[in-house]
Amino acid sequence: MYGQRCVSRVYQVESQFAGLVIGAKGAGIRELRDISGVVDVKFVARRDSETSPLTVKATSEGVCEEVYNTVQEKIRSVDRKKMMFTKAPKPPVTQIFIEIKENMKICLKPKSEVQNSKIITRDARGKGIFLFSKYECLGLEDGLSSLQITNDHANKMDWLQFSERDLIDSLNKSFSKMNKEERKAFDFNMTPGKFTFIGNNERGGKQIIPNRCGNIAKEAFKAINVAPVYSNALKKGLYPEVTKNLQLLGFSNLNSGSPEQFTIVHLLAGDNQERFSDEKKKAIENVFKAKTIIEVMGNTHMYPKIAFHKISLLLHPDKNSHPGSTDAFKKLQHAYQEMTAGKSHSTKALNIGKVPDIKANVIRPPKVISVKVQKRKVANITFFTSNILDMRMALTTFKEDPNKLTNHVKDVLNECWDNRDPEGGILTPDGKSGIYIQCLKQVTAGHIWVKPIETKYGEAILELKIKEMREKVENQKEWQECVEIDMTIIMEENEKERLEAEKLASYILEIRQVWDTLVNQ
Repeated sequence: MYGQRCVSRVYQVESQFAGLVIGAKGAGIRELRDISGVVDVKFVARRDSETSPLTVKATSEGVCEEVYNTVQEKIRSVDRKKMMFTKAPKPPVTQIFIEIKENMKICLKPKSEVQNSKIITRDARGKGIFLFSKYECLGLEDGLSSLQITNDHANKMDWLQFSERDLIDSLNKSFSKMNKEERKAFDFNMTPGKFTFIGNNERGGKQIIPNRCGNIAKEAFKAINVAPVYSNALKKGLYPEVTKNLQLLGFSNLNSGSPEQFTIVHLLAGDNQERFSDEKKKAIENVFKAKTIIEVMGNTHMYPKIAFHKISLLLHPDKNSHPGSTDAFKKLQHAYQEMTAGKSHSTKALNIGKVPDIKANVIRPPKVISVKVQKRKVANITFFTSNILDMRMALTTFKEDPNKLTNHVKDVLNECWDNRDPEGGILTPDGKSGIYIQCLKQVTAGHIWVKPIETKYGEAILELKIKEMREKVENQKEWQECVEIDMTIIMEENEKERLEAEKLASYILEIRQVWDTLVNQ
């Protein structure tokens, strides 16, 4: 470009995006220099200033502007995606139901004084943590202190005495928030946990006194300076106990040989062969060889829905990187549809040809395998009881859209994967990347258990997932080991679309009953 007139422009870029501008080993600057008409680009990162200078030398002012606009578009792109990797905003509480006898109060104690707590509590940044201790009879003094001159109905009650009618009404309101597509694909799950109560560090316990109807308003919590927070992170010691009782109650473990492993940002965590084990390879080969629908379904006497669910965990393309996984899964779907339609077990299976050859480059799985966007909880219902653990029900809607990840975000996450710790833990991105993760959960083993149960609407398949995991929250440096448990009823899209609040309420009550039996076995 010798002999051409050049112009030079200096732009100011926010210093927090310095790493994004420079890129890995200067790749970002090289990319800007490769723009047609650019003579040189220099960027000086200044940590002691809110902005840093970006100097562009080019053949015209228009080219300089193109460079600056390229940088700004990168920043906007990261900013739009930032919330995908931060802790989701806390959804508004739809409803909290309590089950408490008349003339009873709730007693809380500092967590150090509570025996047998099954939940893990996180640091409350200088605040005290109080846990449920017991229900206790109201005394005369308690009754006098809870008297109100104003009518109870004047205050909004946030914790209400449970009734099935109230549950159905709450579910109907939640269904009304969903559009037609969301009704087909929502997630329904119930998660055991317990409320913690965060307040000022004080000695001694605290008491929450319901009103005359047994309901609790926000003012009751404010009066004793505590805020209730639900925790579903359970202590790992609960896992052997629950597993033993699942077997006693007749549950079947669908993936004992290949438990799931993933993180909340949907990165695979562990060895690269997780999606291509010998068990999964054999499952592919068996389906390709199968001549009849019963052979496709594994020659099993399991309920068709359970058998389909079990084999799906081995065949589905999201869980198996074999080049034949897509066709094998189609064959499985065909066999399941034929069997549920009442066809004979000897019905001919779908012909999908021969098992494709395995190439070395298809074994390695993509590191980012699923991206959920527009995720929202349309229902968040908690049952607070005197049991060791409570239960929370959630209805969640979302969309799957892998294209929502920019190349920059993928590169940063893959770099975190490549630099994982010796135990397989994913590192959090550094501040220069423009991506921030407030909560990182690594599921080291996800176990799936199922059992047919009888409900007043007929038979249903109850699924229980136990996730052994490690987590980091916000600035936490060390991994914290815990267990999370999710329970649901397996439903097809058409079942969800036609599901009524009364039927879902009955499922919720059935799951609660099974859980109570499970932990009290």
